[in-house]
Amino acid sequence: MELRQLKYFLATAEELHFRRAAELVHVAQPALSQQIHQLEEEIGVSLFERNNRKVTLTPAGRIFYERAKVVVDNSLKAIQDARSIGRGEAGTLTIGFISTAAMSVLPLALQFIKEKIPSADIELREMGPGDQIEALHVGQLDLGFTISEILDEEFNVMVIGIEQLIAAVPDLPAFSRLEKVGLDMLAPETTILPARHARRGYYETVMAAYRAQELKPARTQCVRMIQTGLVLVGAGLGISLVPESFTHIQLKGVIYRPLVDPVPSVEVSAVWRKDNRSPLLLRFIHEFLEHHLD
Repeated sequence: MELRQLKYFLATAEELHFRRAAELVHVAQPALSQQIHQLEEEIGVSLFERNNRKVTLTPAGRIFYERAKVVVDNSLKAIQDARSIGRGEAGTLTIGFISTAAMSVLPLALQFIKEKIPSADIELREMGPGDQIEALHVGQLDLGFTISEILDEEFNVMVIGIEQLIAAVPDLPAFSRLEKVGLDMLAPETTILPARHARRGYYETVMAAYRAQELKPARTQCVRMIQTGLVLVGAGLGISLVPESFTHIQLKGVIYRPLVDPVPSVEVSAVWRKDNRSPLLLRFIHEFLEHHLD
């Protein structure tokens, strides 16, 4: 039994006229009649009652019509879905991200997908840099937005944003009266920052900024997320160096101040496996990362 035969049968069942059905499926009437006859022989029952005046479905033909229509509809949908996925118009894109990306590039990416690829399904996973790399290794992520040194040859890496660091400090007169603060003023305080990972990243950037000025924080307090650090700053437990996009987060007891030169910065990178040939991923990289962000 062929899909073509089912299409011929459905056309005939709906038209109840062999000539009109043949015209509908763009074949000669004898060819359509022959295919219907072969289908009936294969099934072993008559699907149509024919006489000189009309064509009707037999009871077997009526039930076969209901089942055949589902098969043909599903096959057409399967073809459409496969074509959409092959063109990068549908499918699932799994994205890992850190909080810095959530404040900057991620909203732009989601807006782009919503407008340009509305049939795509997006799975978001907030993950640390190390966890993202491991998930990419085993194929649990398609794409990672991270701040981390990536040396693995199996990955493509694209810098998609650079943010200067600013100081998040308690809202106290010692800081509020200043337009800018220097690391020499911050070093005696507890520096709150994301925990160190196996790969060079945010932690190392902050500590390198202190070392460049021959300074060292009196104390450090590591947290999982930058937002958690801001809560501790608001409680008066220390200071934190955060990307400038975090000024959008307004917390009681926290104020933001630019740093005195030299100002450290962090790079947000997109990371994906070189062997990931997902059409949806490749379209997103080409249209959003390579062009839309320019």
